[in-house]
Amino acid sequence: MCDAPSTSREHVPPKCIFPEKKDSPKGVDFRKNLIKVPSCDRHNSHKSKDDEYLMFVLASAFRGNEHKSNHFASKVLRAFSRKPHVYSHFMVSLSPIMLRYPDGKIEHSASFKVDLRRFNNALFQIACGLFYYQYRTKWQGGYKVLTNELLALDSPNAVQTNEVVQRVGEKVSKAFEGQDRYGENDKIFTYSIISDQYDRHAIYMKFYEGIEITVLLVNL
Repeated sequence: MCDAPSTSREHVPPKCIFPEKKDSPKGVDFRKNLIKVPSCDRHNSHKSKDDEYLMFVLASAFRGNEHKSNHFASKVLRAFSRKPHVYSHFMVSLSPIMLRYPDGKIEHSASFKVDLRRFNNALFQIACGLFYYQYRTKWQGGYKVLTNELLALDSPNAVQTNEVVQRVGEKVSKAFEGQDRYGENDKIFTYSIISDQYDRHAIYMKFYEGIEITVLLVNL
């Protein structure tokens, strides 16, 4: 991401996203063959708190498989017990909500306000790592994050906003149908890249088989 000398190798996505062996089904290793790229100290060790924040947001998301739920119930809750002041800060404006499933089932849950600057920056850094891993060159331009995982709940036009976000998410997902998927641990993370001749790139990521996020790398 920068011109500083590399002092280590960084996991992309962060290693904390992947469940540890002790929290995984017997004989399963979700941390095998993780992607690593060269990193300077500032872009590796100094961003560990943002990695932890991203892990918390993804593990608490509505979509995702049983491994996401187990990750929250094991690693995330252990981290919460060790650092309750930190994780309490993650859950700004925590409010009770009710979720209605397509089959009519209702579940009590909660919502919290996501720090978009922090969330988007963490995803941009992942995108930069994947871009370098794929093309062996740095991306130093602009970006935009697209995801249908985050919803507006209290704005005056929340319904319309969420409908637009949902439609965009569906179009992006369809655009990546049939594209090559990369990632050894597909239950936890996979990605695809589409590039064009104008130096524009779309990096589609899927976490825990349900959370879809696309980072557009464009020169703004």
